[in-house]
Amino acid sequence: MTNMTFSAFHDPNHLYFVTASICGWKHLFAEQKYAQIIFDPLVWLQKKQRILLFAFVIMPSHLHLILKPENKAINEILQDFGSFSAHTILHQLRMDQRDDLLKFFHEQRRDARHQHSIWQDIQAKNVYSHEFLSEKMEYIHSNPVSKDWRLVEDRADYKYSSACFYDNGDTPIIPITDVKEWLML
Repeated sequence: MTNMTFSAFHDPNHLYFVTASICGWKHLFAEQKYAQIIFDPLVWLQKKQRILLFAFVIMPSHLHLILKPENKAINEILQDFGSFSAHTILHQLRMDQRDDLLKFFHEQRRDARHQHSIWQDIQAKNVYSHEFLSEKMEYIHSNPVSKDWRLVEDRADYKYSSACFYDNGDTPIIPITDVKEWLML
C-alpha cells in the first residue's frame, strides 16, 4: 500500500524534510475531507509524542513536512503515517463511491500483497544545517503561491500550511512546534 524511499538515515538529533505525493499526482487533497485525513495522523503522532512537527503544507496532490521523530526511527514514523493515511483514504473513497479513483489506485499498486497504492515513494531527507532548514521552510511555505500553483495571493492565507504561524503569528489548522524555539535549545 505504501512504498517508502528513505534517502535519509536515522539520527535522533536530526530534523527531516519529508515529501509524499499521491500516485498519478491526483488532486485528492483539493477536497477538505481528504486533506483532513492527512492532518489526523499528524496530530495523533504529536499527541503520542512520536514527532515534533515544525512546518507543513498539504497541496492538492502532495505534501511537505519538516519533523523530528521522537522515540522512533524516521522510517517507522513514515511507515505508520503512510499506512494509516492510505487505509483511511481508501475507506473514504469507498464511502464516496469513487470507483474511478479506486480503480486507478488499484492499477498503480506496486506490491501484489496490497490491492492499491495511494502514495508514490515517501521521501525523507536529513536536515543538516540551518541554511538547509531555512531553504526548506521557505520552499514549503511558498509552494501554494508558486507559479505552478497560485492557490492564494498571500502564502499565509493558505489554510493547509504553517505559513500563517511563521509569517503572521496566527494559529495553523493543526499544532506545530516553533522551529525557532527548538533551535535555541
